[in-house]
Amino acid sequence: MIVSLVSNIPHYHYLAGGLYNNGLLRRYITASSLFSDQSAPAWLPEHWRTKLAGRRLPDLPHGTVKQIRWPEVLQRGLPMLGLLSAERGNYLNNHLFDKLAASWVDGCKVLHFVSSVGLYCARRAKAAGATIVCDVRQEHPAFQRRILEEEAQRFKLPFTLAGLTYEQKVLDELSLADYIFVPSEHAKRTYLTEGFAAERLITLPFGVDLDCFSPSSSNRPGFRVVYVGTLTMRKGVQYLLEAFKQARLPKSELLLVGPLDPAFRPVLAQYEGVFTYQPSVPKTKLSEVYNSASVFVLPSLADSFSLATVEAMACGLPVIISANTGAADLLTDGKDGFVIPIRDAPRLTELLSYLYENRDAREAIGHRARQTAAAQTWERYGQTAAQVYQQKILAGIVYA
Repeated sequence: MIVSLVSNIPHYHYLAGGLYNNGLLRRYITASSLFSDQSAPAWLPEHWRTKLAGRRLPDLPHGTVKQIRWPEVLQRGLPMLGLLSAERGNYLNNHLFDKLAASWVDGCKVLHFVSSVGLYCARRAKAAGATIVCDVRQEHPAFQRRILEEEAQRFKLPFTLAGLTYEQKVLDELSLADYIFVPSEHAKRTYLTEGFAAERLITLPFGVDLDCFSPSSSNRPGFRVVYVGTLTMRKGVQYLLEAFKQARLPKSELLLVGPLDPAFRPVLAQYEGVFTYQPSVPKTKLSEVYNSASVFVLPSLADSFSLATVEAMACGLPVIISANTGAADLLTDGKDGFVIPIRDAPRLTELLSYLYENRDAREAIGHRARQTAAAQTWERYGQTAAQVYQQKILAGIVYA
């Protein structure tokens, strides 16, 4: 057992499980979660009990897991009290979690961490001779910066970029890494463009929990278009709003689900009456959202994978996503979904109209989407990660 895994993102529980089941996991350092034999404390507010229910750990020995809770409490609590912005809350969480985690990485041969929370861990582990693996969930920062600067100019809005306050930390992590895990070929291309050697880049697509996300037996009412994710320029919501407005589909609905980026409010205000909005839905309830819909749309400008896409597919939804959404790797255009160019509202309007008018076609596409998603389980993800370790990363490690 030689790998220490550092992540405050719940879906990396599956990676921890895959590494442990293959005899590789030394320690898993994570945020607040529940062991398989635990229940959320009754004294917690319902919101947090529901949230923790979606963060259940695989069957790992309790001594293998170190939970670091306070950074997330501060990240969420201080902005709620008006003491910090959400961006500064994220900055605090990333630095504090990393600082505290660094004291638990001694003795590992490989340190595998999620980008933005591993710089101090990586410095300590590398000084002791460990191999460093940085697991990125986004495209290269320079790619995001360029495309969002273009978008700000197009819409005559101030340029904003989530994570800007800790961008240098991410760049320093990338410099230290011996290997970089990326979730899609789209994301990989952005690192190749920035000069990263191909042999350092390993593509490992994320997965989906088929127990949580599956088709409902009830008929989907009417025609509902659903988007799940942060409402922000980066996700291309502005093009979805325009496409739905232009489609003029009688007795249809556009449902937007997710937190709202304050910088996006001026754009959203232009489409009042075009959409309905739901601020957030716990992971354990998301399948109900997908199963109430007819089609899922994500026209992102920059999206390294998108868990929501494969979750919607697992629920039997046809999906329309942009070529800059990494989950496009999974699709065969026109068979189990549609892949469109970024910023192409007319093409999106055309496809929404087609699916609206052809119920049999959208049901057939949704059925094939479910079959595609069924091959993308989190179990496959964990097993593939372990195989990558055995075939590539561990080959150069000296066990002294």
